This record gives sequence, structure tokens and C-alpha cells, in this order.
Amino acid sequence: MLDKIIEKLKKSTAGSSAPVAPETKRLAAAALLVEAARRDNDFAADERAAITRVVGENFKLSAEDAKTLVDLAEQRQKIPYGESIFTRTVAGSFTVDERKDVLRMIWEVALADGHLDHLEDVMIARLASEIGLDKAASEAARKAAEAKR
Repeated sequence: MLDKIIEKLKKSTAGSSAPVAPETKRLAAAALLVEAARRDNDFAADERAAITRVVGENFKLSAEDAKTLVDLAEQRQKIPYGESIFTRTVAGSFTVDERKDVLRMIWEVALADGHLDHLEDVMIARLASEIGLDKAASEAARKAAEAKR
């Protein structure tokens, strides 16, 4: 299943005008959440639980489906250049509001352990830029994430 989704992502980032399926969009978003959590080299159980909770809430998934989605997102770590595939998918296939939602979810995960590592902060700023959002949008997403805590 993951291989089929990755192939769809590669085609969508290679200039195909076909719309990206909702499950593919969910995987791209979840993969960026996993990447954000792994950036500080401390992918703890509370961060994984936060990702599972966040994707479940935001994509209206059952607990089992949210866990499966996070498992698939974690498998993407094995794919060469996986982060760029998912980043391009989010940048090119998500509306501005959807990208803002993804960024808010990333902030929620980064703040889940009660500590924002400098590397996480820098990575989120870079990621925001890569998906076409400015610093103001990133700050708004961070405030929204902090309000949910």
C-alpha cells in the first residue's frame, strides 16, 4: 500500500495535474509530522501519541486508523528523499488553509513534550517556507497550537 501511495506522490510532484487523493494527502501531512518529531533525535512515546491524536482529530479517523496512518508515515523514513516528496505534495496539492492546518499540527507535535528544541524551531521555520507559508503564518499556527494545549 505504501508503495502505491509513494508512486502517486512521485507522479503528483512530477507535474501531473491529477488531483491528489485524500488518503495520500493525509499520509503526506502525517509524514511531515513524524519528520518534525524526529528532528531533535528524541522521538519519544509522547510525541508519537501526539501525532496519532493530532491526525486522528484533524482527519476524523478512528484510533486504529490514526495509528495505521502514523505507522505508514514512519515507514517513509526508509524512502530516499522521502521528506522532499511529502513536502512537495503538501506545497503543491494542499490549499493555503490546509497548509496552515498542517503547520499547526506540526507545532502541536513539536510542543507536545513541553519543550521546544532549537532544532525543531529552525526546522519548522524552514518547512513553513518550503510549503509556501511565511513567518506570520507560522507564528499564527504556533499560537493556535499553544491554545489547544
